[in-house]
Amino acid sequence: MQMFLLGMVSMGSAVAALLFLRFWRSGRDRLFLWFAAAFMLEAVNRGVYAWFGAGSEAAPTYLLARLVFFGLIIAGILDKNMVARRLGR
Repeated sequence: MQMFLLGMVSMGSAVAALLFLRFWRSGRDRLFLWFAAAFMLEAVNRGVYAWFGAGSEAAPTYLLARLVFFGLIIAGILDKNMVARRLGR
């Protein structure tokens, strides 16, 4: 059951990444590109975690991938705010 749920989370993250890529293509807003990269990383992370047997979620490699995931989201938000500040919005 855990493998099935990990697969569902991985698939959901991949779909979210594709949707953010679609939004980026239509609007060229870099925030969507940051979010697409973050969610694709999360999809790969969960898929690898499920593929190798869902051992310990506290393994350093999985935690590092999650740290990068959240770092990408924060970087995207900061980038969006810096661009808005430079343009005077």
